[in-house]
Amino acid sequence: MNLTHNGSPAEWQEVCDRLGALNVPWQAIPGNHDRGIQEIAGNRIVDSGPLRLVLLDTSNDVFTEEDEGWLDTQLATDTKTPTVIAIHQPPFETGIWWMDCVGRKGPDRLERVVRNHPQVIKVLCGHVHRLIQSNWGSCSLWACPSTSPAVAVDLDPDHAPAESAELPTFSLHAWTGSAMASHIVPIGSPSVRSPIDLVAPDFVQWVRGVQSKRSSCSSDKSHQPKKMERSTSTFSFPTRTPSMAPIPATPSSVATSEDSDQQVAEMPDLC
Repeated sequence: MNLTHNGSPAEWQEVCDRLGALNVPWQAIPGNHDRGIQEIAGNRIVDSGPLRLVLLDTSNDVFTEEDEGWLDTQLATDTKTPTVIAIHQPPFETGIWWMDCVGRKGPDRLERVVRNHPQVIKVLCGHVHRLIQSNWGSCSLWACPSTSPAVAVDLDPDHAPAESAELPTFSLHAWTGSAMASHIVPIGSPSVRSPIDLVAPDFVQWVRGVQSKRSSCSSDKSHQPKKMERSTSTFSFPTRTPSMAPIPATPSSVATSEDSDQQVAEMPDLC
């Protein structure tokens, strides 16, 4: 997603004010509407705990040969740390024909570099105003959804370009210690958060027991995010519909995995 509409100083200041309320460190890359914002111009590397972030500036709509050389050199300096690359334009075809015609210059250069560096686990991008997932081998390619009007899903090249009215949505990516888990979070009208333990306490007790034994929840908390202070800003989740309401728990069996050992655990039904 673009940060601003025209890249003006006033718009950039509004971005800083809004993101500054998050109470967490943040980084940004420029989109094609953000040309001229010097604070985020240029390619750069950010070390973020157990991850390495590579932030690319393609605000001029092209991943150049110079960019290719810079990225290849940077990735070669650390081949062990799991690495995430952020770029504005999707470096892959989305199937939405008119978006594939805009700002996709040099994607083959980026693909060539990424395929040569297996520590790159994910490439994040925006620009197309909707969630799209693809891959280059074991590397996940993720186009984030939109917090403004969405591009309509229409794969017919004979149809005219269109937008669609959808809930604003953003992506949330979590490093679990061995992999990246990616979520989508809609932003809508305020809804009631329904604690599951009110209707399925046996399930909650069971799942907490499983959680306490998972390797990613060991006593080593060095790579886990610090507890955040409660923000004064509001946050909305999608409303739970009646069909989503959990059903009172009854026992059933399910196969689960703990580390490399397969075991069968008794899991109360949730729904």
